[in-house]
Amino acid sequence: MYIIYALLGALMASLGTIFAKLGLKGVDANLLTAIRGITMAVIVSIAALSFGKLTITALSSLSSKQWIFVLLSGVGGALSWIFFYQALSVGPTVAVTVIDKLSVVFTAILAVVVLTEGITLQTGIGLALVLAGTLLVAIH
Repeated sequence: MYIIYALLGALMASLGTIFAKLGLKGVDANLLTAIRGITMAVIVSIAALSFGKLTITALSSLSSKQWIFVLLSGVGGALSWIFFYQALSVGPTVAVTVIDKLSVVFTAILAVVVLTEGITLQTGIGLALVLAGTLLVAIH
C-alpha cells in the first residue's frame, strides 16, 4: 500500500510544481510560497482533525525531543520550499525539479551518517544513477 501512497504523493508534488510554475508568472516566489504554506497547513490540519489525530491529548503526548525534531523538520521543509520556489521562478521547471530530487541522495547520506543506517550495493548503484541522471538533465 505504501507504494500507492508514494506514487500518489509524487503525482501531487508534480502537479503542485506545475501549478506553481504557472502561478509564478508576475508573482514573487516568496509570496507564492507563503500562500502555498498556508493552504497546505489548512488542508493538513483539516485532514488530521477529520481522522481524529490532531487532539490536545496527542499534542501533549509528544516529548520535548519530539517537539524539537518536528519543529526542526518544519524549518527544513519551509526553507526547502523557499529555495525551490525561488529557483523555479528563474529556472527551467525540469532542471529545478530534478536538482531538487537530489534530496534523495542527500537523505541517504545523512541516514548513514546520522541514523547509522546501512546502504546496500544495489541502493548505492541506484543513488549513483540518480546523481548521474540529475547531472545529465540539469547540465545543458
